[in-house]
Amino acid sequence: MAVLKPRERLVYFRISEDEFRQFAGVCEQEGARSVSDLARTAIQRLIANGDRQRNGEELAEKIQRLEQLMTSVTEQLRLLTATRMHEAGRVDVASSTDGSSAGAESPDDRREH
Repeated sequence: MAVLKPRERLVYFRISEDEFRQFAGVCEQEGARSVSDLARTAIQRLIANGDRQRNGEELAEKIQRLEQLMTSVTEQLRLLTATRMHEAGRVDVASSTDGSSAGAESPDDRREH
């Protein structure tokens, strides 16, 4: 079978005899062909888990920002609704107390009351 991705780099690190026995045991458990394959796979998993963790942190930050924006929009809508209700109440009160009709006032006149 042809090698699709030839491995051109060599990485050395020293391990004790006990560590080598542990690694060999893990190779058998995991079905790795060699300690090199085991080490390569373990490092690839660490990289992938780190990427997932960073992506998760980015997602958490985005969710927090969205929650802040939603709170801000909700507060702005509440204030706008209260303002509109207050303006409507003033127009109704003015039309009922002085006998003038709300339709006779312009929007600018209503704001001045």
